[in-house]
Amino acid sequence: MNLREAVEANINKYKLIESGDRVLVGLSGGADSVCLLVVLNELRNKYKFALSAIHINHGLRDEAMRDAAYSEELCAKLDIPYYYEQIDVKGYSAIEHVSAEEAGRILRYRAFDDCMKAHDYNVLATAHHANDLAETMLLFLARGTGIKGLTPIRYKNGNIIRPLLSVTKEEITEFLNAEGIAYCEDATNNDNDYTRNYIRNEILPRLKYVNDRFVSHMVKTAEIVAEAYDVLSDETDKFEETYIRPDGDGLLICNEAKLLKPYIYKALVHRTITRVAKAEKDISAIHILSVTELMDKQVGRTVNLPYGLIARKEYDGVSIRPCDARDKSAKPGEITYQTRTFIREEGMDIPEKEYTKWFDYDIIKDTFVVRPVMDDDEITVYKSGGTKKVKDLLKDLKIPLNRRKDYMCVASGNHVYWVIGLRMGEDAKITDDTRTIIEIDIAEVER
Repeated sequence: MNLREAVEANINKYKLIESGDRVLVGLSGGADSVCLLVVLNELRNKYKFALSAIHINHGLRDEAMRDAAYSEELCAKLDIPYYYEQIDVKGYSAIEHVSAEEAGRILRYRAFDDCMKAHDYNVLATAHHANDLAETMLLFLARGTGIKGLTPIRYKNGNIIRPLLSVTKEEITEFLNAEGIAYCEDATNNDNDYTRNYIRNEILPRLKYVNDRFVSHMVKTAEIVAEAYDVLSDETDKFEETYIRPDGDGLLICNEAKLLKPYIYKALVHRTITRVAKAEKDISAIHILSVTELMDKQVGRTVNLPYGLIARKEYDGVSIRPCDARDKSAKPGEITYQTRTFIREEGMDIPEKEYTKWFDYDIIKDTFVVRPVMDDDEITVYKSGGTKKVKDLLKDLKIPLNRRKDYMCVASGNHVYWVIGLRMGEDAKITDDTRTIIEIDIAEVER
């Protein structure tokens, strides 16, 4: 089966495009998206759909305008409507404290969505291919993943389609070269300082020594796992109404849920957290574990979760709901804060804000509280591990005696990780060994 036949087979098998659809292609000018646009252009009359393309300039590379010019030229040659958008990846990355890669993804899909709404397109086609799927699976496996992480990219997800997902990178370049179709090269793809590039350039080629069809086999494995995941999701649906119920402004996972099969139990916990959060990206296995462990703790115990949520052990289960001031301070109303937990990636700049700090999650975990400073509190002040009484630290910093008890801290027991607004302890700071980060963002301080 050649590349054209593979794309058409994917369209038919997964019902990617229907007659009358208006399809927008994300066109970078690189080999993958150029191949996708050319093949879809050949099929648009057969399947009776409208076709257009959008180029997003991330403003990160010197060749960006070259890529935009080529993309516009290609669309003109194919008589396809062309749209252009520039996004501020560096600015968004700095403001939101996310990697440039994540900032680019968020802004890129935001621009896609805006263009589709403005010009009445109902399908977005992206050029993800088999190698992308294999790279992502390996990346998730290296970081630790559940079943869903083994199906990270699907042929169809809502209104997003990926017709090239069964096609390898080698097949794409061979197709373009055989057809004499030019495309733009991205020099940053050779920079192995980025984890994904390292997997692409170093790991995948080595695995092909084991089996030269390694990538295709991973695609097939992802399809099988996706089918199994869909069955498990349907099974989880059957238990949701029985074991999850409304609880004020959140949801409650009933005690009896822990008697279910472990996978179903954890899936219900994950589903509960994501529904209250109305988001999923930063919810990981460590948060699922913290909630399942909380189920066996005494009533009143809590753990903090991403998106400003708190899990609390109740008499009849564990509640998941948005935090309020009573959850987060020994003195109600004095302080509010939010947390989020995420995997550390290359290129992340640690924020230097007075009331937003990043900590090593594996050290601080979700067991901390935010409370006033106490007399017996200690904080690690030396990288070697030496500690000091917090009251002595405040004295050294010449904080007036009558104000010292007004200071709040992030602490576990009498060990302080951060005297808010003054100093972080040395033991929970981000290091080269940090894998997971928890951000604590103090929204309001009253004194």
